[in-house]
Amino acid sequence: MHMPDPSGHPTGTPPAPPGDPASRWGYKPNVIGVLTLAATVVAVGLTVYYGNDSSDSGHSQARSGEVQASTGTAEAARRPSLKVSRVAAYIKGGIDGKEGTEPLKGMRGPHLDVTFDNRAPGPSLITKATVRLREAGSLPGCHRIGGELSISMNYDFPLPDRLPKTPYEKSKDISFTVEDNKIDRLTLTLGPADHGWENPWYGVTDVVFEHDGTKTTVGPIAIVDAGGDGEFYPDDDTWVIKNVDDPACLDETATVVDRLMSIPHVTVSKELKSLRAKLTAMGH
Repeated sequence: MHMPDPSGHPTGTPPAPPGDPASRWGYKPNVIGVLTLAATVVAVGLTVYYGNDSSDSGHSQARSGEVQASTGTAEAARRPSLKVSRVAAYIKGGIDGKEGTEPLKGMRGPHLDVTFDNRAPGPSLITKATVRLREAGSLPGCHRIGGELSISMNYDFPLPDRLPKTPYEKSKDISFTVEDNKIDRLTLTLGPADHGWENPWYGVTDVVFEHDGTKTTVGPIAIVDAGGDGEFYPDDDTWVIKNVDDPACLDETATVVDRLMSIPHVTVSKELKSLRAKLTAMGH
């Protein structure tokens, strides 16, 4: 039972609105309208709130995108930019090996000399080299040679004892770093693993270097080795050619050398050039 308050109404019961009954019936719609308006305001508030949040998020994403783009540009600038600036080929000492079980040092063989230029503020790491031999053969035999001498040489890329059928490919894992904004040289040696009394061999090769997620191909490069003929071999900037059994054989040699030197865009080894000069001087 509700106790009356001083106005004469029981406590806990809201007073009826003034006016006639019709106006009293309009009280509930007014309350509902107020509630609806409040809900609308809340809803609008929520909508505005999320709209502002979405806008902030958009600006944040835009700023994030700008930062990422800036970072990507900076990273791209730091990435290595490895280029080949020079290629050379020549016979040089410094190769180890053995004769039977006897160790040998300082033996001469073909070297491929590649100069790399890294013009970026980030080091470049070369991780693999692959030799792709286009052709290989021996220069015509213009002397009678023979013997049982057999020497094995520790080339970076040893070829089979008998020159392989071409094209021939051989890969080797390496680790060679060209520092940022530096120039550096890498040399590779290539030749038959076992040498005997034989005519000089020649080859035409490309070399593929893998580095920094990409590949750089160098070549073609035409090379020749010293062979095992004591009367036909390279000597510094010229060739020793003496006691030739068949002078016409040197014409065949000249034909081979000319063909190698005429390969488009070929890098010719120093010894092939000097052999051509020697043959010309001898009338071949």
